[in-house]
Amino acid sequence: MEALSEELQDNQYYVEVLDALIEENDLELKHRLQKADTYRIFINEQASLLMDKTIDHIRKNKSSFSIASSIILDEWNERMFS
Repeated sequence: MEALSEELQDNQYYVEVLDALIEENDLELKHRLQKADTYRIFINEQASLLMDKTIDHIRKNKSSFSIASSIILDEWNERMFS
């Protein structure tokens, strides 16, 4: 397995993607969490979880990061917004 870039190791990839998905799908959720000052905590926890799931998927299926990430993000999006 190839080494993850520094950006991927600290979950910044998912932080940015999750922020965009939440803004696109549930702006009210984003505003509620921001008012409670918990939005960054929520995003960082979810990003960490998604990175762990992506790494597990890569190991189990020997797939690329982009394929694994796409699958994991689709699953998260379905759970959160369906």
